[in-house]
Amino acid sequence: MSILYLSDKEKGFEEKSLNSFDIESIQGLVNGPPEALYLPDNIVVWKNPRAAVLNQEKTLVLKHEGELNDYIYGEVVVTGTDGTKTIALSEDQKQEFRNKLEEVEVEGEKLPAVDY
Repeated sequence: MSILYLSDKEKGFEEKSLNSFDIESIQGLVNGPPEALYLPDNIVVWKNPRAAVLNQEKTLVLKHEGELNDYIYGEVVVTGTDGTKTIALSEDQKQEFRNKLEEVEVEGEKLPAVDY
C-alpha cells in the first residue's frame, strides 16, 4: 500500500509502502491516536491531535480558501479513501496532493502548506 509520509519538514513528504494497513499502522506512524482530515479527490490526511500539546514541532500548515487556518504538529500520513475505507493513494492522488502543496513562511519558519 502506497502512502505519503511526513516526519521531517526539511525532507518533505516521502512515499512509503506498507505491507499491511490498518488503524494500528496509522497510529504507529503518527505516534498516537489518529485523526483524519478529508481533502477533495478522496485524499485523507492523518495526524495525531495530541502532538501539539506534546510540544512536537509544526510540520504542516492547513489553508482554507488561501488563508492560513491551522497547523499540524508531528508526523503526518496521507492515504486515499474509497468513501468507506482507507486505501492506498493512486498515482493521480499523489500528484494531486503534491500539486496542492506550497511552501509558506510562518513566524520566520518555512513550512509546507496544503489548501483544503
